[in-house]
Amino acid sequence: MAKIIHFEIPADNPERAIEFYQKVFGWKIEKWEGEFDYWLVEAGEEDEPGINGAIKPKEFGSTITDVIGVDSYDEFARKIEAEGGKMLTEKMTIPDMGYTGSFQDTEGNVMEIIETTMLFITRTFDAPLEKVWKAFTDPETVKKWWGPKDFTAPVVKIDFRVGGSSLYCMRSPEGGDIWSTGVYKEIVPMERIVSTDSFADEEGNVVPASQYGMDGDWPLELIVSVTFHEENGKTRFTLQHTSFPDHENMSMAEAGWNESLDKLANFLEKMK
Repeated sequence: MAKIIHFEIPADNPERAIEFYQKVFGWKIEKWEGEFDYWLVEAGEEDEPGINGAIKPKEFGSTITDVIGVDSYDEFARKIEAEGGKMLTEKMTIPDMGYTGSFQDTEGNVMEIIETTMLFITRTFDAPLEKVWKAFTDPETVKKWWGPKDFTAPVVKIDFRVGGSSLYCMRSPEGGDIWSTGVYKEIVPMERIVSTDSFADEEGNVVPASQYGMDGDWPLELIVSVTFHEENGKTRFTLQHTSFPDHENMSMAEAGWNESLDKLANFLEKMK
């Protein structure tokens, strides 16, 4: 079942709008890492009902928009037309984020659908910034939590510098290994890490996703951006993982990341 997952607020002056919504409602707003100006809004705590959204320049549209998340843009565009609605735009690619388009329902209301291919996760860890930072940058610590539930990480190599590379191995409960590699593009100590992300062999050579049985038109290189913010002795962590070929593959990666971050939260709890 598809539901409204996102709102967009247009602004003549995005910085002014951001300040307004932060001060009035306490929303947490961060700049998107994509190719154009777009600010992601967290409009409540993780366990609260409701949806999150974004602030955008009015050049991208001048009305507040409700966005319905769908598993497949093409499938739902066909459904809309078949049931008496009308697609108002062609399928548009949002770089690193997904596919979207506007439609009109049978009553003349205008909304958007989006097939999201960008993974975005926010967590607050009950641990100081220094410990969470080490958990992402120290190889021996990464081994303690990396990988989905019941997976292990027998090999983690990190050359933590801009231009340096990483090599991780995830081992499934059945003993199958999945290798990945990346190159660090940006490092701001205690604040931000940006790196590429690719499937690899055990020597660190980039290989296509199909080598591990992955379906879809995968690029050879994805991008992972993580940020860290200390808040009252805890650490607010955000993750953007982009360039998945479609929503289905993104959803599988999201499940894996969440299980891995659950393991990290448990590890940090034990380290108190």
